[in-house]
Amino acid sequence: MSPRALDKLTVRVRRLTKLARVVGLVTVLAVISPTASFAQSMPPSSSLDVPTTKLLAIGTFTAKGSPDQWKPLLPAEVRDTVRLYLAGKIDQWYLKQDQSGVVFMMNVTDPKEALELLGRFPFGQAGLMEFQIIPLGPIGPLRVLLTEPAK
Repeated sequence: MSPRALDKLTVRVRRLTKLARVVGLVTVLAVISPTASFAQSMPPSSSLDVPTTKLLAIGTFTAKGSPDQWKPLLPAEVRDTVRLYLAGKIDQWYLKQDQSGVVFMMNVTDPKEALELLGRFPFGQAGLMEFQIIPLGPIGPLRVLLTEPAK
C-alpha cells in the first residue's frame, strides 16, 4: 500500500472512530439524560416521540413452572411458537442463559396484543410463565447527527 493510500485510510478510520464515539455518546445521553426521561413521558403527539417498531418479550417461569409441570407441555409450546414465527409475529427467539425462561423479539407494536398472543401458549394457559413486554423503537436522539454543524 502506498504511503498516500495509507494516509487516506488512516483519515477514514479516524473519522469512523469519531462517528462511533458520537453515536455512543448520544446513546448514553439518551439513556441517562433527564430530558430523555422527560421525552419518554410526554404524550404521543410530541415531536420527540419515536414509534414503537418491535416488542421485546421476556418470559420467566413462575413458581408453578417446575420442569415436572412444563415438560409435558413443551411440544405444544414449541409448535405455538413456530406458528407465531411463521405468521411473522415472532422475529427471533432465545432461551435465557440461566434457563429461567425465553426472550422473543416480536414484530408487534401493541403490548396488549403481544400479551394476548403469548397468553394463549400452553405455558401461559397453565400459569407457568409470565411475560414482561418492552416496547422498542428508533434511537430518537440520533436526530442530532442529522443537523448540519454550525459554521
